[in-house]
Parts: sequence; structure tokens; C-alpha cells
Amino acid sequence: MTSMSKSGAIVLALLLSGCAKEPRWNAVSAEAEPIRPGLAPPAQALTFAQVRNADGRIATLLVSRFEGEAIEAIDLTGLGAPLDSDVFDASAAVGEARLTSALRQTGLARTYAIGELLPSAAAVDRHLASGTNFPEHAEETASSKVFNFPKFGHPTPAITTVRLNPGVLLDYEVEICARFDRDLRSAADFDAARKGFFLCGDFTDRATLVRLVDRDDIGSGQGFSDAKSGPDFFPTGPFVVIPHDWKQFVAQERIVTRVNSELRQDARGGEMILDFRALVEKAITGGGGGRYRYQGAPATLLEGGVIARGSTLMSGTSEGVIFMPPTRGDIAAGVARYVFSGAMFRGEPSFATVGESFIQSEMKSGRYLEAGDRVEHASSSMGAVSVTVVTGGGPA
Repeated sequence: MTSMSKSGAIVLALLLSGCAKEPRWNAVSAEAEPIRPGLAPPAQALTFAQVRNADGRIATLLVSRFEGEAIEAIDLTGLGAPLDSDVFDASAAVGEARLTSALRQTGLARTYAIGELLPSAAAVDRHLASGTNFPEHAEETASSKVFNFPKFGHPTPAITTVRLNPGVLLDYEVEICARFDRDLRSAADFDAARKGFFLCGDFTDRATLVRLVDRDDIGSGQGFSDAKSGPDFFPTGPFVVIPHDWKQFVAQERIVTRVNSELRQDARGGEMILDFRALVEKAITGGGGGRYRYQGAPATLLEGGVIARGSTLMSGTSEGVIFMPPTRGDIAAGVARYVFSGAMFRGEPSFATVGESFIQSEMKSGRYLEAGDRVEHASSSMGAVSVTVVTGGGPA
């Protein structure tokens, strides 16, 4: 393989999933007790959601009770919150003292189905994602550093679908997400900002990532925006939680993934390598250090060097995703294809040929998400997400 560098071959082996004769799965370090989603106590955090009222306008709710498929919540419009406003603006208009007092009163709350609630992320399509920010996931991908990349696409609600288009190797990730009440230009802005946390998913097309990733520098973020962006790839939970002590809240928050009721991921926010403040500082001061592209054109990590209000900051995910290093047989099969197809003698890049061989092998492996699968993300106090995989009709 004269055209493939040694480092490139190693990275190929680290990034891609193998297809053994028997199904393989990444490990998951599960806690002994099953997760029991609920609400954070008001002394620790206030929990909000949003709905469209009968006139089609957006109302902000203060959540007082959560029972699986329904909530009890107080419509803040009756307390003076403006309609069609952001969670931060609506809650600020009422004030924390009145919000806390309202939770102690009876007769203010009504019941809402989870399916009525709007996405917890703001309705913008540009976000700041984080790669390999949990130790075990960094190990299973053999990444040596945390890196940033831009993610594009509007958020979808807590009960939703994701389209599986032809040629896609669909993988899941569960993450803690954050958004802020102001633009962030510095770590000082982060410190001063009100911070809202919510549960989110991050779907990935591993086939696209295989084709576009920089095999010698995963941390460049190259290929990640195309692999992780677009319609359906950003499901969000039902709640925005604004804690009094964000560090304590994130450290204790537990997030899990189940696929068809089988546990696949289980982690706490305290396992993050870089916390949210450090992620902000890294992105703003270093610009992420990547070479970003999206849909064939150059892309910036941050527009104007600013994490814009409304943009989501994603934590990265824990161990237990689908993709795994290839087996020796996968690599050998790819090399054989490279030689015997004549690609080697035509001077074609060996990485591309081996990668395509691997993609075809993975398509047959039965390990990736398929139409009809149900992906469920759950958290301690940010609610849950339920995504059904459906058949798509073409490119996303």
C-alpha cells in the first residue's frame, strides 16, 4: 500500500467499524440502578417547556410535574410572560421569586402531553458540536484530543422520526446540550450568562464520515459536519433546565441510550473531559483548530468568532455507539480489493478503495440502525427522547 501512509492506515483502523462473522458491540459501563427520569427540585433548578397555543403562538411553561408521557405545567403567559419569546426572556419577565411562588400554588397548572411540546433547542440551524469529550468514547475511537466542529440542522421534538436513506450507516449518540441567554465572546460571557441545559441526540452517517474524514488528523473535524448535519439528525428533549449551580447539575446528570429497549449508553456529565466552560473557551480562543467544510464549501466553526445566542453547545457523547475498529479481515479484504480491482495500478488512493470496501461490508453487517428501530435517550432531569427510524426516499 505505497500510497497509504502508516498513520493513515492506523487512523482508518481506528475510525471505522469492523464486520466480524458474529455481531460486535462497543462496551457500555452501566450503573446498577435503572434510570428514573424526573424533575430537578426547584431548589436546584427550574424546568421549562414550550407549546403552541390555540392561536399558533408560542407559550412558555414552567413545569411542575413530569409523569412519563405527560407533564403538569403553568403557562407563564398568565404571569406576564410575553408570547413568542425565548425561554430565557419569558422566565426573566416573570422573575425567579414569582416563578418559585407559582410552583407552591394550586390551580395554576394544567396537563400537557409530551407530544405537544416544542423542541428544547432554539429554532436555529447552526450549532457547536464536540468530538471525543468522554474518556471511554475517546478510547474506542483512539482520538487523542477533544475537538470542535459545526453541526447544521434545525432541532426536532422529543417524539420524532429519523429518515434512513439508501447508502447510510446510521449511528446514534446521546448528549447534554446547552444554550445561553446572550452571545458568548469570552469565558467571562459564559460566566455571566444564564444557562439552559437539555437532552439531545446526534445522529451520524458513518459512511459519509468514512469518505470525508481526514485520516491523518481526526481532530481537524473534517467530514463531521456532513456526516452529522441535516434534517432529523438533531432530536431534542422536552425540557430546558436552568440550574442555580450549573457545574453541580451537569456533573450529576445521567444520560442513557436504549435501542429497541436494549441499553447501549450510560454516562454522567461529570465524565466530560472538558466541561462546558472549557468547551466555550476552546472554541472562542482557538477557533477549534479545524478545517471545516459542509456540502462542498468551506465552513467556519463560529460566525464572527461568536457563539450566537440560540446556538446549541453539545457535550459530546459517551462510549457505546455502534461504530468499532475494523477486524484484520476487513482490512485484508479492502487491500485485496485495492490490488485485484486494478485500483493500485491506476494510482488511485488506497484509503478510498479500502474505505469503500469497508462501507460495503458494514452495510451487510446488520449492526447499524434499520427502519423500524426505536432509539430512546433518557436523562435524570431533562426528560426523554424517542426516535423511530423510518425509510427515507433519498438524500437528506
